[in-house]
Amino acid sequence: MKWPRLGLWLLRRERASGEWRVLLLALVIGVGSVSTTGFLGDRVKRAMSEQGASFLGADLLVTSPRPINAWPPHRLQTSNALEFTSMISRGEAFQLATVRAVDPAYPLRGTVRIASAPLAASAPRPAQPPAGAVYVDPQLLPLLAAQVGDEVRIGAAAFRIAGVVAEEPGQLGGVFGLAPRVFLRADEVERTRALLPGSRVTYLYQFAGEPEPLTTFSATLKPKLDGTQRLIGSRAGVTTLRGAFANTDSYIQLTALVSLLLAVVAIAIAAHRHALRHYDQAALLRCFGATTAQLRTLYVVQLLTLGLMGSALGVALGALMQQLLARLALPEAITRLPELGVAPAGAAIASGLLALAGASLPALMRLIRVPPLRVLRRDLPPLSLAAWITATISGSALLLLIVWYAGDAKLVGIFAGALIALVAVLALLSRLALVAGRFVQRMAHGPLRFGLAQLLRHRFDSTLQLGAFTLALFLVALLALVRSDLVADWRRQLPADAPNYFLVNIAPDQQQAVAAYLSQHQLKSSALYPMVRGRLVSKNGAPIASTLSPEERDSDALRRELNLTWAALLPANNIVLMGHWHGERHAAEISVESGMAERLKLVLGDELGFRVGDQTLAARITSIRSVKWESLQPNFFVIFAPGQLDALPASAIASVHVPPALAGALPGFVRTFPGITVIALDKLIANIEAVFAQIIGAIQLLLGFLLAAGMAVVIATLLASLDARKQEAVLMRTLGAQRVWLAKGLWSEFIALGLLAGLLASACAETAMALIAQRLFELPLRLHPWLWLVLPLAGALLVGMSGWLTTRHITRVPPMQSLRELD
Repeated sequence: MKWPRLGLWLLRRERASGEWRVLLLALVIGVGSVSTTGFLGDRVKRAMSEQGASFLGADLLVTSPRPINAWPPHRLQTSNALEFTSMISRGEAFQLATVRAVDPAYPLRGTVRIASAPLAASAPRPAQPPAGAVYVDPQLLPLLAAQVGDEVRIGAAAFRIAGVVAEEPGQLGGVFGLAPRVFLRADEVERTRALLPGSRVTYLYQFAGEPEPLTTFSATLKPKLDGTQRLIGSRAGVTTLRGAFANTDSYIQLTALVSLLLAVVAIAIAAHRHALRHYDQAALLRCFGATTAQLRTLYVVQLLTLGLMGSALGVALGALMQQLLARLALPEAITRLPELGVAPAGAAIASGLLALAGASLPALMRLIRVPPLRVLRRDLPPLSLAAWITATISGSALLLLIVWYAGDAKLVGIFAGALIALVAVLALLSRLALVAGRFVQRMAHGPLRFGLAQLLRHRFDSTLQLGAFTLALFLVALLALVRSDLVADWRRQLPADAPNYFLVNIAPDQQQAVAAYLSQHQLKSSALYPMVRGRLVSKNGAPIASTLSPEERDSDALRRELNLTWAALLPANNIVLMGHWHGERHAAEISVESGMAERLKLVLGDELGFRVGDQTLAARITSIRSVKWESLQPNFFVIFAPGQLDALPASAIASVHVPPALAGALPGFVRTFPGITVIALDKLIANIEAVFAQIIGAIQLLLGFLLAAGMAVVIATLLASLDARKQEAVLMRTLGAQRVWLAKGLWSEFIALGLLAGLLASACAETAMALIAQRLFELPLRLHPWLWLVLPLAGALLVGMSGWLTTRHITRVPPMQSLRELD
């Protein structure tokens, strides 16, 4: 009989005895957890990117102050539009508005919803209005004392208001720069005669398609754009979402790492037990004349067959579980999620095979070198150098796979280093915990004393079990803490009283009246911030562009005018990171946002020059601060000290929260202050909350399957010690121990293990969370007192129940039958 066929025959023969079921179960659960995480994470990340595209109106957007006629070859969907400001009039009423002239394909992503009146029900419609008509922003109607159906003029042409825009994608430039928007047909711009030589026009070129062609097109196009042109991706379209996207990517990467780690631990434990139970078989085959090469073929075929079976079943389980879980937690989004990707399946299968190789090959190398005397003596040969080299190669390959899968070598490096330190700490803490348990044992009686004695009698095995349980509980708890703090941080970004309106273009002589009106109607608002527009032109007397590399010159801060303000008090959601806040001091000093300082290589003491109108102002950087852009508050890249911009013509801006019960105050505000632009953010907030809900739902799904992966480690660890427990149970039953007494002893042992593992995992989770919260997720440091109660109880429950379900049959089998099975 050929050895590969013999290997398969033995594998089928062992199916009845269940010899390899533990290993196959560990593989299925391990690969299933990785594939579920990969499938769901990949689909949700692509879905969130599509949601970001709906904000932008396209997958890629190019903006330019002049037409672009030459494009790299591509097969993408396209749409062209142009945007300019113009006065909209009706009778004696005038209002400055942003006119967007669109073609029939606009927008490529997202939808435009049109209503017949403000606050009326809306329906999706093409953004391009009928001939001779326009769609207008609802806030434009009271400013012009108009309603749907009335006629307005844009330049030299008259148009009928065919509806109001209830929802739209593609709002660029942040909420501060928005004026009431008007949608116009692109083929009717010419008859308005509003565009003259020298008019400021922004040309908008939208592109949509599959990720790979988009990436190629973007990489080819970007070097050809000049400093006045911008290439914007779907994830950069809305500043408010950038932090959420970045944190979600980091969380999914971290979740993938933890899932893979738990899978490796479960597979390693099960593979070791599988090899341990085959030493006698290998020794018998050596007695029958089998060579080392023949044994290697035999067991490699078996392991490879198990690896492929377990990986295939795990991928199938992962595909099924992510679909079922997505339907349960994201019922409205399931139809919009992209199809399953191939990369997560390939990564899951490769990780399963590499984990199996890394965990099994050292034992396999010892297995094929078992001497024939093993049938008489129980000793084993030491691990050879080849076994260690093989394990190192497999482990390195698995680490490279993890780096590729996570997409962040730095994150993997930090995680791997922390994991090595954690294993050492866990080994020490587990040993100390068992030593401390000796004092508890002396005070215990009956089955409890027996259970604790079992732990202390097998210190090495108990240390390994306690370390494995602690590792599983710690990793699941760490991801739960990160999820909890991430969700809390996102919800703080959009509290119930988050600003839902912006007031723009408030004249200096209106500021007191505006503040009085808001106070009278009990509307909560931010401070009024004066604002002038200026362009950054120099650094330390030299042109700012000359101090940067060509890649670094591709910055929004250099392409456009900045909103500049001055303030004596540090705005809310701003934190000074370096230097000192200028306060009330009237001096040529400024504070710069940290991201802008990093992009433009600005440091404390640099003197920046700004061109404001026909004037040039210079000021020195005295502080660098962080800004919560997602707070929906007025935020600025540059804040001057009082006294430098005061003499310049400026308007003010403010944010205000208008609860539904006080919405009636807005029409009166518009009538009282017709020159102030009121910008509604409720649709933007609703879209952001929808994205956050999708993110939170995905995180909950990933965490749930991580718990299953942790349980795989617990079960594999318990099964690995099943033979030794069966022998001890046989001995105790033979000496007269009752079944109930043995059961209570096992319960005591497992509950004690779970409690100790929960306490150690709580300490490790709090410490790790304090280390990674700021560095990976920019979260504030928090303590979690509830963790010290919940995790030990959860550990006692999970380990106790799993241990009892795994070992309960050994207390029910008669001693004689157990002795025969052991033989």
